[in-house]
Amino acid sequence: MITGLLLLGLLSLGLALYWYRKVIQIDCFVSPLLNRLGEPDTSGKKHYIDCDSHRWVMKNVVVGDYLKATEGFRNFMMNRTMTGTLVLGIFLGLLPVMVVYLLFQSYQLIGTSLILVILTAFIVIGPGELEISGQLFQWQTEQDCDTLTVGDLAYSTISKKTIEKWIRKLLVIGAISIILAPWGESIFPAFAYVFALFIGVVYANIFVPISSYSMPLALIFFFAIVPSVLSIGIIGVISVYQKTKNDSEGFKF
Repeated sequence: MITGLLLLGLLSLGLALYWYRKVIQIDCFVSPLLNRLGEPDTSGKKHYIDCDSHRWVMKNVVVGDYLKATEGFRNFMMNRTMTGTLVLGIFLGLLPVMVVYLLFQSYQLIGTSLILVILTAFIVIGPGELEISGQLFQWQTEQDCDTLTVGDLAYSTISKKTIEKWIRKLLVIGAISIILAPWGESIFPAFAYVFALFIGVVYANIFVPISSYSMPLALIFFFAIVPSVLSIGIIGVISVYQKTKNDSEGFKF
């Protein structure tokens, strides 16, 4: 676990350096455009739709690979609706079982390091908007700079902001991983202890008093209402945070 955290931290910092070099390339590409076109409005109040970059996004992102990948499935469902529904139902029914089985077998094989494997795959692949930003910038560099407009510059600026945001996340993951590495073997037992303590407090202060009046109500409250309230609270906090962040960032992909 200690070695895994160190490797995760070094990988995150290495990827941050890789993407930082991309930001430098974007700066070199954007600087002449800024001098010629001026600073674009990326607050989200102005939409740049009359530019080649917008048409690229519409062609390659909105109606591009996603629709191509699902076209065969849509045709199959339209032409063989009953068979497609049956196959889809079987697949969706087996999918949770397969996922749980694979996760259980993986956990048995590598233990808590499974979390590090999942996190490593996440930082290597990156979010979808990061891939879009990289592809868009690569396409822009292949164009004649004299034909690019302020709309193209706005898209370049958004690509840069997206990559910079991902760099900050990589730096945070890398720093936390390296800092926690010396205590790697104690992290998950500590989480298990905190979780068990939380369950014990809820059991003693909520389940026992309610069960003295009604055992079914206590079971419903303990196994359904409490997890639901916690889930709704966490989702609400994340939603508010995402909305606040999107409002502050303005225009984005």
